[in-house]
Amino acid sequence: MLFLDTNVYSALANGQKEIVSLIQTEAGLVLALPVIAELRYGFLKGSRQNKNEETLQRFLAQPQVEIALPTIDTTYLYAEFQLYCVKSGKVLSHNDFWIAAIAKQNDGVLVTYDRDFEVLSSRFSEKLIILNA
Repeated sequence: MLFLDTNVYSALANGQKEIVSLIQTEAGLVLALPVIAELRYGFLKGSRQNKNEETLQRFLAQPQVEIALPTIDTTYLYAEFQLYCVKSGKVLSHNDFWIAAIAKQNDGVLVTYDRDFEVLSSRFSEKLIILNA
């Protein structure tokens, strides 16, 4: 399953060909709850809130799309990732820690444009795809 970071969903919603071709053959797509929260924050700041919300709702209604929620077990991965980053001298947002922890907990492939996730590449091995912007 592909766990889409916020920036990847946005690229998909805008019809970016690279993302469309990447997910066309994928049987399962997942948005972690923090991704949806980040998207809605962006919708509120923008001038197309209703249109963006409608697009998101259509996406979430597709049968191959799931929403992943954090659990109490997710907190262990969150804490591990945050400590690892602190020791590495790297900073990620709190939402990025949640997104990474939820994807890892569910054994998913995290897809992002955000190079900040590179610090966690050893924790994900081949299950982290960082796209070129």
